[in-house]
Amino acid sequence: MRFDERHAGDDSGFTLMELLVAMIIIGGVLLGLAAVQTSALVSTAQTKQRTLGTAVANQVMEELRALPWNTLNKGLHTGFAAAAGGDPNVAGTRLRPVVGDALDEALVVSSDQASNRAPLSGAGGSNLTRSENPEAPGVVFASRSYVSRATAETSALTLTVITTWRSNQSAKEKFVVLRSAAYAPQGGCGDPDNQPYLGACQALFSASAGANGPELTVTAAAGGLEGDPVVDGTTPILPGSTATVASLRVGQSGVGVTGQQSTTVETTALHASGALTAASDPASSATTGGTASSLEASNDVGSVGAAPADAGVSTTTGVASTLTIGAGDLTMQLAPGTGDKSTLTASTTASCATGIAAGEACSSATSTTTTPTSVRLQVAGSTFAAASVASAGTTTTFGARFTKTPGASALGCTALSGAGCVAAGVSRTLGAVSLGGGSWTGGAASSGLVTVTGYADGTRVERGASQPTSAPVTTRSGTIKYWNGSAYSSIALGAATSSSVSTGTVSWSGSGYSVTATGRVLVTPSATLVTSQAVGCAENGCSLSTETGLVTLSVQYRIEGPDGVHSFVVASTLGGANAAAGYKAAPNA
Repeated sequence: MRFDERHAGDDSGFTLMELLVAMIIIGGVLLGLAAVQTSALVSTAQTKQRTLGTAVANQVMEELRALPWNTLNKGLHTGFAAAAGGDPNVAGTRLRPVVGDALDEALVVSSDQASNRAPLSGAGGSNLTRSENPEAPGVVFASRSYVSRATAETSALTLTVITTWRSNQSAKEKFVVLRSAAYAPQGGCGDPDNQPYLGACQALFSASAGANGPELTVTAAAGGLEGDPVVDGTTPILPGSTATVASLRVGQSGVGVTGQQSTTVETTALHASGALTAASDPASSATTGGTASSLEASNDVGSVGAAPADAGVSTTTGVASTLTIGAGDLTMQLAPGTGDKSTLTASTTASCATGIAAGEACSSATSTTTTPTSVRLQVAGSTFAAASVASAGTTTTFGARFTKTPGASALGCTALSGAGCVAAGVSRTLGAVSLGGGSWTGGAASSGLVTVTGYADGTRVERGASQPTSAPVTTRSGTIKYWNGSAYSSIALGAATSSSVSTGTVSWSGSGYSVTATGRVLVTPSATLVTSQAVGCAENGCSLSTETGLVTLSVQYRIEGPDGVHSFVVASTLGGANAAAGYKAAPNA
């Protein structure tokens, strides 16, 4: 047999020494992993116990804070320490915990404290509560409750809960310390023998008033004749534009008053604005103007974040630009009333308006328009005044809570009794409003299809101890003229006016285009809602709301030209005034 020298000296496997070294290394790694795992388990258990201890302390604190005031005010029973088998956190009559931050406060102790008021004073007067949780087997959480005063001069009571526990096989005691405060109820309604914190005893007042300015809206509409294009929510107003809705809004303003233990007043204004909405291409939508301003004042100056007692006076001016849609022979310019001014006032110390004495919480807003708001249509170089609101408009809004000095007769609350009275109101005047203007055939509707002149409206409400059922004071006046097909007819506006009429049709033609227009007028009366009228204004109180009613004008245009038929509606609401007031007598009144 031939011997292969390539296998000489080849011993397969590991030597005994190599195995021993490998086992030692593996054993060391496993021991290290076991130690880490043990440490992690211990840490997790301790974290869970601290979470449970904190939950126990919170529960005991909530039980402590729920005790009636006259129980808390007596503090600990004189035998609390003996009943609990001693108390390491007390030295004589002072709270000096052996855990947590250093404290040294005088304990509140009384010999006539009941012994059925756990957790403060349980069996025998004990302030000790023991509890267990299945999530921490074998661990007992001991909670001790204390009432103390930081200084002898303060009327506030300091509440302390100290919860301690000892982990399994641990000599060191763990702890959680919670602190809170309770204050003597002053001026509240209820019984301190069975309630920890009393409800507000003052009467509840609320009032608001607001004015919405006129709004002009243009939307695509079906032409109304057979063969005219079908229109839906994505149809543009004019060719060459993506705008499906165009709108202009004259400024708005409002005031609000809320009062109970304290009174807060606020006032806001929104300047004139314009907007184009493109349903098929939202990125091409556009807005202009519409800046807002506001003021707030409160006599609750002691609260964190409360408004100042006197917010002063703020005057702002709106800025807006003209929006244009369409192209070529058909274009439309929408001009918001830029430059409108608003003056806001809110104060609990100074007068906000004539007839409101200084020191009565009040707010007011006065707005004026300085330029017209208009929609103008261009058809092959000819101009049609589709809609306009003249610049001579003013809006005045007020709100006030009267407690000492009655209000003027024009404002309300002229008699005061009990907790007083709250009032709010708004008055408006508008410049002339016109829709459907143009050089119509035969000189028809020379002043437009619909005009409104001399428009004014307003409403005022009040509620209080002497005004539980006072009716609102609501007014509206002005004249609507509309083209009836051969001449102008008139509608005299009043608060109760209700009317619905259609105008005659007018037409124009030139440069290959023909335009026809027809208008409509809708007037609704003022409305009042009495939401509650409880006897003595108790329980649900006494409240009401009112509005002056709506005047809506609209004109539909149909344009036929070389590129087809286009139709849209120009609508105008004249806005409106609204007000609301509520009074609820104090619970013990």
